[in-house]
Amino acid sequence: MIDPNNDKPDRPALAPHSVVPINPDRRTALRLGLIAGAGLLLGGCASAGSRVSGNTPGVQWPSARPESANQPKRTIADARADAHKDWKRPEPWTGPAPTPTIPRGIMPRSAWATAAPIPTRMDRMLPPQRITVHHDGMDPVSLRSKSDVSDRLDLIRRSHLRRNFGDIGYHFIIDPMGGVWEGRPLSWQGAHVAHQNEHNIGVMCLGNFEVQRPTSAQLEGLDQFVASLMRTYQIPVRQIKTHRELASTDCPGRNMQPHMNAVRRGPLARVG
Repeated sequence: MIDPNNDKPDRPALAPHSVVPINPDRRTALRLGLIAGAGLLLGGCASAGSRVSGNTPGVQWPSARPESANQPKRTIADARADAHKDWKRPEPWTGPAPTPTIPRGIMPRSAWATAAPIPTRMDRMLPPQRITVHHDGMDPVSLRSKSDVSDRLDLIRRSHLRRNFGDIGYHFIIDPMGGVWEGRPLSWQGAHVAHQNEHNIGVMCLGNFEVQRPTSAQLEGLDQFVASLMRTYQIPVRQIKTHRELASTDCPGRNMQPHMNAVRRGPLARVG
């Protein structure tokens, strides 16, 4: 889920990616099914407590999750203040575009994106030190094939461009079948947690887990992929976060957060 307070615009241009052709009739039909007459503006994750839908017509986001009786209620202002404490704006990227590296077994960005990223809106990625898990937080839809997922991702990418992002905000996406897709190339800093994107790999699971449950295949794919990232970049389990742990939001949803709590005490704890 993208943080709506992530007001940092995402910065010479990448060569256009080769794109797997997609039948325009199928794309049109799926798009109509996805948006159900609501338009093409999608907001992604929204901060809790504000009860706004971002740019997504027809979506009412849940209010802030209940706080412990022994702790004062945290506000959006509190979360913003925490995020700003040690944040420093990185130097803008002025050199040649970096070469993306794609882990083995990942569906490449060229398989779904209909246009290249916009490097002038992005910053170079700093060495990964954290992984943050999200859900998309939008109206649930049925995604049963690679073509369904491809069209959904490109729809999200175009909505993020309208928010002045340089590309889809997440580095990797897990589909309901457990497949892993490349989002924004890992050479570029993501746009998924306001003021906390430096060193931070964004992993998003397709679905709204406030109102639906992730599939077992999706959870298995997420766990295995996060473990592989931990090994590759030597990221300890204490640096595996969910969006709600870094900002005032319900992301990744009431039906995903318990899984993340459990897996960090179990399998991922044994990785690092």
